[in-house]
Amino acid sequence: MSAVKLPTQNALPVPPGAGLNSPASSTLTSNPLLSRYLVALQANPLRTKQITSGVLSALAEVLAGHFAGLPSAAANSKERQHQADQGGILGLTSALLAKAGINDRAGKMFIYGSLVSAPLGHVLTGMLQRAFVGKTSPRDKVMQIIVSSLTVTVITNIVYLASMAVVNGARAPEKIMAVVKAGIWKMLQISWATSPLAIAFAQNYLPPELWEPFFTVIRFFLSTAFNTMAKKKQVALARKEALRRGGNGGGTSGSASGNGGEKDLGDADIRSKAAGGSR
Repeated sequence: MSAVKLPTQNALPVPPGAGLNSPASSTLTSNPLLSRYLVALQANPLRTKQITSGVLSALAEVLAGHFAGLPSAAANSKERQHQADQGGILGLTSALLAKAGINDRAGKMFIYGSLVSAPLGHVLTGMLQRAFVGKTSPRDKVMQIIVSSLTVTVITNIVYLASMAVVNGARAPEKIMAVVKAGIWKMLQISWATSPLAIAFAQNYLPPELWEPFFTVIRFFLSTAFNTMAKKKQVALARKEALRRGGNGGGTSGSASGNGGEKDLGDADIRSKAAGGSR
């Protein structure tokens, strides 16, 4: 689960003359890696955001799997073992990736981050900035936060939940909508609580050119935290379902399909972890 959507660009208009060489940012941007990133962000904003969002989305997925206790299940699965037994570079690479917790879902999260999240945030926040260009009074800043919360935040959270439903195997529109309806209110509550605080901090303590890296780091940590909690919840639900089936004499495959199939319990790693915990 991830994630609370915060602004993906400078959420407020950049003051005239603000840039990489402004005195306020000289100390903070003295790090060579950060300086190179900021230069790339200015030269190719969308491409830089796509790469950053894709890598961090995949990394958040991998870390969440580790924190939820899932990597060992992935590494010991029969499928991964079969890949390792095949030998060769492909089999060895697959085994190493599995051991690190890098699975198909991490790849899907990279695609989501680079091709969905980053472009959407880039376009929406760009529109918001153009609507408030030149408006820098305290009232205008508050109005921009409100408008952002009611438009950009709502749209990006809906798209996120719909995308996660697809990543988890949902294909029917009604199932995707059910996922969105079930999670949107809670995500909006968290977004509306954290986003204004983050923006207020950036307004008072950060130069404009550092807003994008700042919000990127916040999104990454929040994404990892919520993804971890979601995986732990899925493991608990899968374990409860496994115990219920065991109490009913093992159950049947028909009962699983009647509840939406194994996909509703999460990916194969979660099911494997749950099965191990129910013994």
